Amino acid sequence: MKLTNKILTTIILVLSITGCSSFLDEELQYTHEEEVLESGIRSRGILDDIYTDYSFRYFTDFGIEYLTDNGVLNSSETNLVTNNWGPTNNPLSYVWQQSYNNIRVVYQYIELVHNSGLPYLPSEASADLNDAVIQRYYGEAHFLKAWAQWELLKVFGGPGEDGTMLGFPIIDGILENEDYASISRNTFQECVDQIMADLDVAIENLPLIYSGTENIEAGINLGTAANETGRASGLAAYALKAKLALFAASPAFNPNNDITKWELAATLASEVIEQNGGLKSLQAYDFDRENNPDHIWRMRNSRQNNSLELRLYPPTLYGQGEVNPSQNLIDAFPDSNGYPIDNASSAYNEASPYASRDDRFYKFIFYNGDRCFTSETCSDYNPIETFQGGQDNFGGFIPNEGTRTGYYLKKFLNNLNFDPSEEDRVTTLPKVYVQLGLTDIYLSYAEAANEAYGPEIIPAGLNFSAKDVLSRVRSRAGINTDNYLNEVSASQSDFRALLKNERRIELCFTGERFHDLRRWKDITNIEDLEGVQISKNSDDTFTYNTIEVERRSFETKNYYLPLPYDELQLNKNLEQNQGW
Repeated sequence: MKLTNKILTTIILVLSITGCSSFLDEELQYTHEEEVLESGIRSRGILDDIYTDYSFRYFTDFGIEYLTDNGVLNSSETNLVTNNWGPTNNPLSYVWQQSYNNIRVVYQYIELVHNSGLPYLPSEASADLNDAVIQRYYGEAHFLKAWAQWELLKVFGGPGEDGTMLGFPIIDGILENEDYASISRNTFQECVDQIMADLDVAIENLPLIYSGTENIEAGINLGTAANETGRASGLAAYALKAKLALFAASPAFNPNNDITKWELAATLASEVIEQNGGLKSLQAYDFDRENNPDHIWRMRNSRQNNSLELRLYPPTLYGQGEVNPSQNLIDAFPDSNGYPIDNASSAYNEASPYASRDDRFYKFIFYNGDRCFTSETCSDYNPIETFQGGQDNFGGFIPNEGTRTGYYLKKFLNNLNFDPSEEDRVTTLPKVYVQLGLTDIYLSYAEAANEAYGPEIIPAGLNFSAKDVLSRVRSRAGINTDNYLNEVSASQSDFRALLKNERRIELCFTGERFHDLRRWKDITNIEDLEGVQISKNSDDTFTYNTIEVERRSFETKNYYLPLPYDELQLNKNLEQNQGW
């Protein structure tokens, strides 16, 4: 339709994820192009609203984590972990419509606002700021389009019936509903190329990072000051290119193990590291720090939201204890010297299983006897009691509340100061939700460089080995003399196993493990999920017995996920992934 000197200002409400009667929401398709107002700053609001779909997604991430062997919900059995998947029963089906709705909004902005020459600020005195912000929004549009396409590829990429690796239908403009009902899937590589191209446009138009204070009179940091943090940045675009390349190089999508794909993934991850100032130590874990430079793309903070505290704290800290890490995950944490707990050189003692563990264990997990947010020894609260009959065991302090595994999730809550005896028992300090982080990039480089070159080789044109980068991840965990890393670096396969374990620990409860298990083709080897039953003895010691909490069973077809049934019914040109 023709734009008549007016602009878009509204965005649809939260979409239902349970199905739709047409490919796109009718309100999104038609109403937005009619509800327009006079030009001004509000025109860019249609892009700003897309960010809300990707913000504060902790509980979405937790739900994905429950599909793995890392944890369970405390109140119910996990669906779909014993191979009950299908086109009508895919918890990630919502990604399809959400992503295409956001892609359409991006094209509405580009075609109806940006390409029309609509100013950000009409005053000639603000020309420099106007131009800078318009350029930034154009870069943001391409990044947000790339992110929506990345989610489509990550969730729905897979082989068609003839084995051709497919992605998603690429859209290149504002389409009518009937046009959406006849599109077909592009190849996987075509989708990779499209996302890379959009990210290149984003990099050309976005600041590398947001920093400093805006000074309009001096023409400094126009539209790119630190108060804009949370928007897409050039560094975030570099990081997404690296994640995409790693995904495309992985066994599920690189069946012939084309080494050049691993080389590209290593190069792109190296580029992020160099753009960020080179290989450096990672910042300390702190999930309420608003200026952490390791947070490449963190979303705008949620300041007056205590849902994490209310839902994650154990019962004696006046929470619901909703997320219960598994014994499988606990066993993945090495000892304080970096050795796996089943290694002959490990200091692990099964009679005192929580002593002398990797620092991350104490920062990420509430465990029996735990009383500190940051270490094994300090005292921030009364000891957690998950033993049989203890206050934090099921039905202890709060009726019908408690852990199914013997553990509660502490990650994202550490270093929060609160007094559980006060009437307002939980903190409302800032919550920093990170979509793209430097830790992920370090792990991506280590994985790709190991697959392409081996653990200790510094590739030509690059400045560090896979081992060099992984050592920075482990040193933050307090493993400074890392003999185990030295040992496994003699073998590509041993290094690969360590790398996978490090990803499991560092990225736990971010939703990454499920997709890692699929892209590695490891999901068929997933373990049944275990917990611990702890009995307190008369001498105040404890006895620990491993228990089965939930079964896990996936087939090879689960390397790839099914396209939504509703979309297949609406569009007969869509080809389903193999096996579904």
